[in-house]
Amino acid sequence: MHSASRFIFIPLVFLILAITAPQASEARPAQQAAPTHQSSSIACRVMERHADKEHSTVLILFHQRDKPDQPKLKEFLLQHDGGTIQIQIGAGEWQKATVWRIRNCFGRGLLVLPDAAAPKEHATFTIRATQ
Repeated sequence: MHSASRFIFIPLVFLILAITAPQASEARPAQQAAPTHQSSSIACRVMERHADKEHSTVLILFHQRDKPDQPKLKEFLLQHDGGTIQIQIGAGEWQKATVWRIRNCFGRGLLVLPDAAAPKEHATFTIRATQ
């Protein structure tokens, strides 16, 4: 993406998506038990992280951690585009996040979530459908 269009794109995305991001008070811990179908979760890696301090919202551009999971992530993003999913960082609690498929970036997704629940730059995390 050209740097000039990036200056327009990032603030525009924050403006549009800040309203749809789950607030920290809405994020409820999921049940402590591990999901019954581990194959339904996908290990991912942060490519870029952009924070909107005014709205306490973070945008995460991500892709699969492991190359063999690319088709699985593609299908997941197609099924959940614009919807609410769950994200887990390390062994932490599952948190709600909004996800979008980035149509012009093959195999990439965009997460919108509260700053307190967002992974750091280059971190790995796990996603799954909302339980």
